[in-house]
Amino acid sequence: MNKLLFACLISSLFLLTSCEKEELNSIPTQDYREELIGTYKGSISYEDVAQSKESDESMIIKDQLLDQIIEITKSTTQADALVINGNVLNLVTQSISNKNKYDDMFLYSAQDCSGKEAYTLTFLPKTQRLVLEYKHDRTCNVGALKQKSIFDGFKN
Repeated sequence: MNKLLFACLISSLFLLTSCEKEELNSIPTQDYREELIGTYKGSISYEDVAQSKESDESMIIKDQLLDQIIEITKSTTQADALVINGNVLNLVTQSISNKNKYDDMFLYSAQDCSGKEAYTLTFLPKTQRLVLEYKHDRTCNVGALKQKSIFDGFKN
């Protein structure tokens, strides 16, 4: 019985220490928006998973594209937002808790499909590194498609 109690206690302690916690009095991060604006060169890793509703078949595509360029510009409509590759639909707003993180998510419904798209952009100022994660989950009458891509690059 004591061994079981000890194992539960150790497991609980491990779970508590491994979980990411937000500090109560978090230190505000510096706003690097001006420094973040520019062109980045890096690679994009992506994974697409398509699943048919008519059969048990699914298809998975994974690939990595090298020497990709992403341009980050200021939004002309929102003071705390950035635009990815000049497309105003790819607008990400600044996080309240971390000034180096931007994100956006939207839901949609069109004809026989519905889904959600999400962007998360993280800037690491010391190394001038940009990580942009894109997720798209779509469900249609004929099946479902899950897409995930991650751009990892450095400022030119």
